Amino acid sequence: MLTQNLLLKYARQADKAAFFNYASMAHNNHFFFKYISPSPTIIPPSLEQDIIEDFSSVDSLRAEFINTANAMFGPGFVWLIRTGSGNLRILATYIAGSPYAGAHFRMQPVDMATQNASAVGALRGMEWARQQEVSNTVGSMGRHSGKEKVVAPGGLEVIPVLCVNTWEHVWLRDFGIKGKSDFLEAWWEKIDWNLLDDASRRKRADWPANNHG
Repeated sequence: MLTQNLLLKYARQADKAAFFNYASMAHNNHFFFKYISPSPTIIPPSLEQDIIEDFSSVDSLRAEFINTANAMFGPGFVWLIRTGSGNLRILATYIAGSPYAGAHFRMQPVDMATQNASAVGALRGMEWARQQEVSNTVGSMGRHSGKEKVVAPGGLEVIPVLCVNTWEHVWLRDFGIKGKSDFLEAWWEKIDWNLLDDASRRKRADWPANNHG
């Protein structure tokens, strides 16, 4: 099963958080490495025009993308995404966070904001069974609502087309404690723009018509 399918499958199951984290990290890192080229490539004219329309210039996109990644307080990923209408945008996710709307909210039987893991783990017998039972099947979200594909509040269906990994272990050894910006500049020079352009347009063509809005 694809890592994207796994992370979406487990994103709303609090007891499967570890599965989500591993799947999402595997997916994000694969995305990061996939679009690195051993030598510089030229941005295809059609993609360059899209960038100019949404960021005014390639240099503006570069500056905004690198500044966003450099300013992240903590590890994560910075993405270039296409919205349903085809616009290019920048999105940051932290730790093992995912850009996909289906991973932006979770359904859980216990409110983990008021109970810690040890308290939940201490439940036994009928009380544990009661906590696991789905008591609300109405509403527009969650596995039991009948409308699982509804986007979460504030969510946006997107197509990720590029990402950079900002976790310290990616750049610290080669670029040093103050070398994050140097790493990002070096990474930008190795982006495979041809592969990126082709993949993003094929993915968008595969979207259902009602996602293009």
